[in-house]
Amino acid sequence: MENELDILVLEQSHTFIYFRWTATEDVCRVKRDGQMVYTGTQNRFKDEGLKEGHLYTYTLERLDASGHWVDKIKLQTATEKRQTNSNNRLAELVLTTIVSNSRISLAWGKIVGITAYDIYRNGAFIETVEKNQYTDRQVSMNEEATYWIRGNRPIVKSQKKFSDKKIALNKFFNSLHQKSPQKKAATEDFWLTKKIASLDSLLSDKESTQLVPAWQLRYTTFLPDTLLKNPNLLSPFAYFQGDGRSFDAESPHYRSQVNLTIDLKKSPTLVWDKHIGPTIGYNWRKNFSKADIASSQKIELEKAAEIEQKMAITLTHCVGNPLTTSPNIDYELSADFYQNGTYDIIGVHDQSPNHEVYLKFEDNHEWTAIHQKESEGLAFMAGPTASHYWRISNFY
Repeated sequence: MENELDILVLEQSHTFIYFRWTATEDVCRVKRDGQMVYTGTQNRFKDEGLKEGHLYTYTLERLDASGHWVDKIKLQTATEKRQTNSNNRLAELVLTTIVSNSRISLAWGKIVGITAYDIYRNGAFIETVEKNQYTDRQVSMNEEATYWIRGNRPIVKSQKKFSDKKIALNKFFNSLHQKSPQKKAATEDFWLTKKIASLDSLLSDKESTQLVPAWQLRYTTFLPDTLLKNPNLLSPFAYFQGDGRSFDAESPHYRSQVNLTIDLKKSPTLVWDKHIGPTIGYNWRKNFSKADIASSQKIELEKAAEIEQKMAITLTHCVGNPLTTSPNIDYELSADFYQNGTYDIIGVHDQSPNHEVYLKFEDNHEWTAIHQKESEGLAFMAGPTASHYWRISNFY
């Protein structure tokens, strides 16, 4: 159709979002999160005075000659987040999703050093793109879709800073663990995930007003092996007991586990707990030597912001081996939870041990995996080996 709408330009700062669409003489209207913010014949709209680092959903429609609103487009984007203490480049990016009839478009901020991205839909590889955008025109109208955007770059591009102590630890453990693949240790992975509701529901004329009562989030680290050889040959503990399992949200075996409940009812609340699994050391004969439990003191949760319709949290994790000198298990997670059911979760961690993160709504009985990453080996716990960066958000 000659006058069919499409978003042509999108710009944002930390306080405004601007977009321009296909020129038409027809009247168009724009809603922001269900509220009318523009009606007229101009093919552009600038929304000012917005909150920094906040997600917004816009609906664009055109009035045809018969008096019907047609060519519906939904656009989910955000203002820039300029004030962030995170070392995670993904925390600064804006990921934009545009949906219309049988089409989903994704666009994300550029990451210096990444020249190509692999795109997956529902776990199946689609193609590799060189631009930081992708449009899928083979979309079912009545099925949900999950997109993976994956890229990597050399660690030198990150300009990451490390303490002299951690660099010394890294050199020491890498010298003891020569089997560690050098290329992998010097390559940072970036995973972006977008979960999108069916187009039928997103483009429905019925605006959703249901508030999500609460989320539960579980972050667990674990060692998949039953018994692990200590790469530190000078340690009195030649082996350590692992957790002997694969990914499992309900397993009682782990190095550490953090549970959060985020309730966004009339009185928003945040409840959390943290647990550390026992560390068990064995001698060179694989006989029991000693057991202890590491301190959880450096697992910290901060309620970064609590504004109307949103709660933001930051979780930092640093847990060591209580039996011997070794690198810590380090990770950082930040998340925004919105009353309308939207979430935006960002994480960074070392490439060891296994990391698994699950989410469920209050009325769900089963956990949904939102991040799972297998360990690359104990030597990858020592910085400055490359970190793993991930981010997941939804459009429902």
